[in-house]
Amino acid sequence: MLERYIEKNIFRQVYLCQQLYQKKKIALHTMAERLNVCTITITNDLELLKESFGQEILTFERTKNTCKASFSSAYSLLELTQRIFRRSDFLRVLNDFLSGNTHWSEIAEKEFLSTSKIYQIRADIFEFAEELGYLQSDHTIKLPEKDLRYLLLAISRYTGDRSAIPYNKMIASSAADLIDYVEEHFFDRDYPSSEREIIILGSQLSSQRARQFPIQFSDDEKQSAQQTPLFGLLREGVKTLKSTICTNEEELFFIYSLFNARNYLCNNLELLQKDFEVVYQNPIKCYPEIEKLLQQLRSALNISIENELLLKKAFLPFIRSTWANMQLFQPDVIYLLDNNQQELYQTVQHILNQWAADYQTEIHWNENLIRKMTLTLDLLRRNTFDEKVELYIVAPSDFNFLYYRKQLKALLDDHFIISNMIYNTLNEVVDDVFFCSKRVIVCDTALYQPDLGSENTLIFPVSLQTINSTCFEINQVIRPLEKEAVTEVGGFKK
Repeated sequence: MLERYIEKNIFRQVYLCQQLYQKKKIALHTMAERLNVCTITITNDLELLKESFGQEILTFERTKNTCKASFSSAYSLLELTQRIFRRSDFLRVLNDFLSGNTHWSEIAEKEFLSTSKIYQIRADIFEFAEELGYLQSDHTIKLPEKDLRYLLLAISRYTGDRSAIPYNKMIASSAADLIDYVEEHFFDRDYPSSEREIIILGSQLSSQRARQFPIQFSDDEKQSAQQTPLFGLLREGVKTLKSTICTNEEELFFIYSLFNARNYLCNNLELLQKDFEVVYQNPIKCYPEIEKLLQQLRSALNISIENELLLKKAFLPFIRSTWANMQLFQPDVIYLLDNNQQELYQTVQHILNQWAADYQTEIHWNENLIRKMTLTLDLLRRNTFDEKVELYIVAPSDFNFLYYRKQLKALLDDHFIISNMIYNTLNEVVDDVFFCSKRVIVCDTALYQPDLGSENTLIFPVSLQTINSTCFEINQVIRPLEKEAVTEVGGFKK
């Protein structure tokens, strides 16, 4: 929802930056369709990106229909998009307002904005508040404490501006220790640095506001959280570490919400599967109404039973983030859809709204997260047997990688897309539980580990001497799958 109030040119440039950074090459007409503008606008946005990131973009090539770019690995995608978002007058003014400054002339002077501009943004902020039910009868704005905190965290994540969240070294250290404790004791989880940052910032926000602005959760929300292993582990961790980040029980529930909505990785497939099985017990298995929503989506979108496990893995993080109605301001990269996917989005949104009405719950759905889930659901409902199979190479040296790649390109048919990424350990490739398309990994025997494959991944050990026979084996395994109507879960069998 917040994205609808951000300046359109800022929104477009962030999306284009994300697409270029991740995909290296984009089609201008596709970007124009998804952003609902003409290709000339896309061209102008790309030129602005090129000018803005003169040092960060190593190569840039634009034709009439496409744009290719490569970025320096010294700069993360988050860092680049934060620099674009910081140009948003709306986000900067909203951050000032939420921080307690309600004097619009002071904000205008601080942000170097004209009187007309500041009052236009003021009108947008009041419209934003009214849409969410924050606008009072006396025309003042009153936000629930948990919404205020998540808005401040979202703005901080988008822009990198930490001014509304004063840094406290002791709290930051305690939060980092608690993350380490969870990682160590909960199936060897690994929270990426960007996810750790939100937890640490949220912990500092909790410490800053707890005494003067207490947060509240309903009895039902507390009960559902207390049933989860994560909440018990956090309570144990705070006690064991003698942490200073929680001043009372209510704040512990807020800390739980920070962990509960975060994405994490694991480099051990068996532990990752165990983690999923435990986490899936709550909120889904313990609540029949949520299980019913999952099955409504599966039935309405005609997702086959073979993809049931992947459907659950895609659905779990989405529904988990709705705890205590905190999904609305969850930050993420921007997800946009093509015209066919838009139709699917409307179906998904209707199912969600109808379900919320049936169970009389006032969940504020996050449109961007619905689009994210729609992309996964679209992938799962389509006939995946005709899709390209992605192939990854794990090799101990550049020579091995180049030799394997040369032979694979020569001997495999056009059913495969061979990744340009060089992986030096097998764990780097198999640690993504949300990977939904078929893939093959060719792994040098020196780096091979048995039992790391999954329902959706085949791993072939290979050496310089056996690469030719391995190519033949891969072709034999994959080609029959195109002709069979029934396969094992994930589309692979061997």
